[in-house]
Amino acid sequence: MKLFFRFLFLFLCTITWAQHQGAQEAELLMAKVLISKKKNDPTHKLNSYRYDAYENLKVSGDPEALTGPGYKKTELRKTLKKTGVFFAEKTSRHIYDHIEGYKEVIKGANMPGFDEPVYPIYNIDFQSENIYDEKYIIFDQEYISPLNEKSISLYNFQIVQDSIIAGRPVFKLRFSPREEKEPQLFSGLLYIDQQTYGVAKAVFEKEGNLYINAYHEFVYDEVFSLWFNSSRKLFVRQEKTIKELELFGARLEVGIENSTDEDQKVAEELYLIIEAVNSNFKTNKGLDYGRRGLKIEVQDSAIHQQKIYWEKYRGADAFSTTELAQFMNLDSIVDATKITRKLETLDKFKVGYFPVSVVDIDLKYLVKYNDYEAFRLGIGGQTNEKLSESFRINGYLAYGTKDDVLKHKIGIGYRISKEKNTWLNIYKQDDITEFAAESFLTDARVYSLFEPRLINIPTFYLYKEYGMSLQQRLFPSVISEVSLSRKRVSQTTNYQFIPDNEVFTDYVLAEVSLGARWSPVSEFMRTPKGYQEISRGYPILSGQITQGIKGFTESNFNYLKVSGKVEYAFNRPDKSSTELLLEGHYSAGEVPLTHLYHAYPNAPNKDEILQRFSVAGRRSFETMYFNEFFSDKLLVGQVKHHFAPFNIFSFLKPEMVLISKVAWGDLDNAQRHQNVAINTLEKGYFESGFELNKLLFGFGLSASYRYGAYHLPDFADNVAVKFTFYLEL
Repeated sequence: MKLFFRFLFLFLCTITWAQHQGAQEAELLMAKVLISKKKNDPTHKLNSYRYDAYENLKVSGDPEALTGPGYKKTELRKTLKKTGVFFAEKTSRHIYDHIEGYKEVIKGANMPGFDEPVYPIYNIDFQSENIYDEKYIIFDQEYISPLNEKSISLYNFQIVQDSIIAGRPVFKLRFSPREEKEPQLFSGLLYIDQQTYGVAKAVFEKEGNLYINAYHEFVYDEVFSLWFNSSRKLFVRQEKTIKELELFGARLEVGIENSTDEDQKVAEELYLIIEAVNSNFKTNKGLDYGRRGLKIEVQDSAIHQQKIYWEKYRGADAFSTTELAQFMNLDSIVDATKITRKLETLDKFKVGYFPVSVVDIDLKYLVKYNDYEAFRLGIGGQTNEKLSESFRINGYLAYGTKDDVLKHKIGIGYRISKEKNTWLNIYKQDDITEFAAESFLTDARVYSLFEPRLINIPTFYLYKEYGMSLQQRLFPSVISEVSLSRKRVSQTTNYQFIPDNEVFTDYVLAEVSLGARWSPVSEFMRTPKGYQEISRGYPILSGQITQGIKGFTESNFNYLKVSGKVEYAFNRPDKSSTELLLEGHYSAGEVPLTHLYHAYPNAPNKDEILQRFSVAGRRSFETMYFNEFFSDKLLVGQVKHHFAPFNIFSFLKPEMVLISKVAWGDLDNAQRHQNVAINTLEKGYFESGFELNKLLFGFGLSASYRYGAYHLPDFADNVAVKFTFYLEL
């Protein structure tokens, strides 16, 4: 018996030692693969390359497995309820240049049931193209690749056996997570070339929230000793849980709530299938990159490809099953459920408009409130492409219930260039605006449905203005505007401006302004409808210069104003982020107070904390009182740190944000500005606080505290407690 146990012990030790040796051997092999990544990754080894691809997407299964508010907005549930399938296909040329970067040129685009494709779908990263990327992406979700530099510490590796692919010997290497419950890791197989240590085939598998099977096939290029990805497939089955992803420009949640009826489970499953085939590889040659600054370009002819064009790409059994054949009925179903109309509405709502026939209603003008007008009721909008693609009329009409005065604007625009979206505009405007509120021309084209700070503003001036402007997208990453205007200003207060012993209450300003906004790291897509920013990158830089011209159209003053702004954000995989903002303004010459600068104060001039309870702004100083500080030179900095949302319930995921702000300013010739109390910011203004956002229907709470040189004697005067409101479209 003792002999038997000794033998068993030796046997187990031998097995353990063999497994240990096997694991060491597999890790050594994997280390060689990681060391050889750059010489096997085409984006590192080659200066340029290209290939052609055909890709299709099929969504099959019970549409009740697709839920979520974004999905209901587009009524795509109704479509899949009747068809049981969604289908899209495209042909593309993929181009890589080591200077310009990666680009996809879509030559054919087909989405049955729609007059033209729903373009935002092309911005979804359904499946990683490059197997050597540190992150492997499925439906815009990042996973840690087994080819990640840290993979040896995260994965177990095991050499299974040798094999042959394309006549070349390969190692078959199995991998699995060291931590079974790690959500960002896969199991699967890597086939490694025994000579180059390049990947010759890959299989990724995952169970959990999503059941995933991903495949990559490769062909070997003898000239460059490289394996090129010849095809890839992705199969996703969603059964029980909810997974958010971005489709059709709206948020979709893929999945269903837990079901106790096993008989219904199969019917409730959702399948998503992607198949892509690559061909015509060209390497290190003079490639026509086309338009610079784009990640995706949908050619104008892509949406007009005929049936015979698609048949040569589809496999013989592409639609052999009854379920997938149903997509042929999508044209009539989509038309019957008015999905195209719903998508148009959603697309324009994101930028602040609601389409009604040939007019897009501007939602920003419907209802506002401020101290001077009380409720401001209005309607505005502009004609859309259904009336004309090269001509538009825009404007608004507003009425203040307190001042009992109508305000208006009317403008006409003519598009000079469709390619660069160049518009020449002329306009006439009669309205009010806030004292010392400098704005960037290009910021007016960044939409905000709800402007909370407007509620608190107490001091305005009246103006009658006419002018002209030229708006243009110089490059995909640069929008610009130049304007020439003449403005007659009148006061609602006792303010007087005395530049040279002459007293002005009313005055005329003539200005020429040039502004630009540059997003050098953002990614852009061009479609037959124009350019779209598909991925915002940082920094974002804005600049503006304004010259006041005395004597032109009876203008009273000469002056120069220069402004600049830099925005930066660090976004992290755990959904936390940090935002930085630095904004500066400078003026010289005869500038009245109405056109100088403040630091966006947002504290009503009232004594008690609860009396100052209102709505917090986006970049305003919540503890700074209105009209407390004015500057002709101003520098503002802001840091916001967003923690990852707290996952309390499916309907309750509040977000904590820590905020610190600082402002420095100065004012020369303060004696020019009469009948107004002026303080300056040369000692530096400091404010810190927090927000707890999205507690209920987008509303949250914030608290801020004022400290430093401008700290007030009464503690309560340094505190601001307010609502926050963040609307997600």
